[in-house]
Amino acid sequence: MRHIKLIVPKFYEYPLIISRFVFVVYILIRNGLLTEIKRLDIINKKYQPILNTLKFIFEKKVDSQFLNNLGEIGPGFVKLGQALSTRPDIFGLNITNRLILLQDKLPPFSDVIAIKIIEEETNKKIDEIFKFFEKKPIAAASVAQVHKGILKDGKKVAIKVLRPNIEQTLFKDFKFFYGIGNILEFFSTNCKRLSLKEIIATFAHSSLDEIDLRLEASNSEQLSENFIDYKLFDTPKIHWEYTTKKLLTSEFIDGVRIDQINNLKTNINVKKLTTVASEIFFYQTFRDGFFHADLHPGNIFINQSGKIIAVDFGIMGYLNLNDRKFLAKLFNFLLNKKFYKIAKLHQENGMLEKDTDLYKLTQEIRILATPILNKPIGEISMGHLFGEILALSRKFNIKIQAKFCLLQKSMIMAEGIARQINPKANIWQTTEPLMEKWINDNMRFDFLFEKINDKSFFSKELVELFQKIDRILKKYLIFYE
Repeated sequence: MRHIKLIVPKFYEYPLIISRFVFVVYILIRNGLLTEIKRLDIINKKYQPILNTLKFIFEKKVDSQFLNNLGEIGPGFVKLGQALSTRPDIFGLNITNRLILLQDKLPPFSDVIAIKIIEEETNKKIDEIFKFFEKKPIAAASVAQVHKGILKDGKKVAIKVLRPNIEQTLFKDFKFFYGIGNILEFFSTNCKRLSLKEIIATFAHSSLDEIDLRLEASNSEQLSENFIDYKLFDTPKIHWEYTTKKLLTSEFIDGVRIDQINNLKTNINVKKLTTVASEIFFYQTFRDGFFHADLHPGNIFINQSGKIIAVDFGIMGYLNLNDRKFLAKLFNFLLNKKFYKIAKLHQENGMLEKDTDLYKLTQEIRILATPILNKPIGEISMGHLFGEILALSRKFNIKIQAKFCLLQKSMIMAEGIARQINPKANIWQTTEPLMEKWINDNMRFDFLFEKINDKSFFSKELVELFQKIDRILKKYLIFYE
């Protein structure tokens, strides 16, 4: 990882790191940290009076959206919150399901600075590029902000501009995280077991790659190409002549957020819309293995013709064919309540320690899955259930790939969006025929071998066959004796 040396603190930087840590904890306490700790019920009851006293003294009045002000501490904290939201295997579902809702909003930076960056990146004056440039941004986040404009040829565009000095600011935040991780690992063997420094280094590497807007533009085009024959989904057209590492110019989407479809002038068939959205998610995940991993409603738009258009491709997930086969088997076994096969599936994929008790793991899966699977099919959340399975990794030392955690976050978001626009929607029920076809095309022999390996198959079919062969051989040998 080329960034790792830059985020490792020097010994003389630790006093600053510790002082910043005290400041960060104070800001978090002011914004509701103690309320969250109390909600999680992780403090011994005898210390509750102290907790309540500290809450009364330090905590200002907080709303239900705890952690929404992380960007004020530093953009790296928003990125960290987003990264933690993909790791139910480490931090548990209580924390990660709330972090999924983390808002990435910050006050905008000066339009004068934005124009200066655009001119430096394109080597052109702003008037040479745009017939119109909206100085007030239409969106501002921790890493970039977006302006609206019209090119000289009359095309409406969205102009995404990185915040000034964002790379240096992120390095500062990541160095802080690495330093705190180092301190925690020194004093706690449990933290050392979690490999905090390795997690932070990986997270820093991926986050710093995300701030190259050319990568986001490339992701947008790849997703568009994957759906070239699917007329109800697209991504904004990229204007590469005005796209650089710090600048992304793309087609402006005239539409509304998917959770605001009532504001459209045309009537939208909600049932058809949720079917299309479900198909898009299925195709991205299973057909292509390349999926949008930041599916909050602000990144999904509907235009006047009813087409779904996605934006913001900084975070994408990748799944190879074996990953997709693993997921297809996992979901198939879950829906059919074949809990032992789920445990065996993890073993066969090298995700368990050699001494893992498969029967204990099976029981844990049964306990977690049964209450969810006993609901009506339309109410089952596979995203939540998948998260419960991932969270078992802490207890059984299951080796979980980060991309599965990223997918679980996307599943939760996709299910949430589908039910927001249609409370009766269930993306897994809707895509069941697509899943059956995909399995038939890609996994015909996989499930045949599953059947052959099934103990009941051996006991009922093969054992009887070998007994018949044995009887025939005995008769044959007696005849020639």
